[in-house]
Amino acid sequence: MSNLTTQFNLRTDNNGIPGTIINSPLNFGDKFFVEVLMGDIRPDAVGIISSNISLSFNPNQLQNINNSFDIASLSSPLLPANFPLFRTGILDNNSGTITNLGGAAFPSINFGSPIGINQLDTFSLLMFEVVGEENSIITLDIDLTQTGFNDGTLASQSPNQNQFTQDIIINNTQSVPESSSIFGILLMGILLMISALKKFPG
Repeated sequence: MSNLTTQFNLRTDNNGIPGTIINSPLNFGDKFFVEVLMGDIRPDAVGIISSNISLSFNPNQLQNINNSFDIASLSSPLLPANFPLFRTGILDNNSGTITNLGGAAFPSINFGSPIGINQLDTFSLLMFEVVGEENSIITLDIDLTQTGFNDGTLASQSPNQNQFTQDIIINNTQSVPESSSIFGILLMGILLMISALKKFPG
């Protein structure tokens, strides 16, 4: 039985604040949020005290634009403030990867506190920008061997899903006139010029 509940969402950018779930195509230049939620939704829930994730994306189509990829700061949306220990994470926009993004708490000695007790809490919030005009995919991988609960068990000890994907659909509708329309406009201009020359020969 699964004991880790995860949601992997795309949200609109509302002036730097996550907005609604995205359910329509994006445009070139759009900014959006990637949200990773985790929870311990069991009758005897104790919460999550550690996890580690990786994301991959097409760098020709998307780029991470978090103002500062500062993992150490507890105010960073990249990781929960509840997890002050072992905070790590490496962004490589050139290869389209975010790896080893994780942290932990040790509540029994007052270092942090659990997240996701009978609810879904944000584990990571990342911001991206559309830099290409082709559809692509963002893949989330959760390291279940580093995802632990406050009762000492690991998510890897149960059949939990460890990979999620989100399709990034780009609206590639162009407002440029069709080539046939451009040809028609040019032809009309030429005919008008010829007509004018006949009326007013040089």
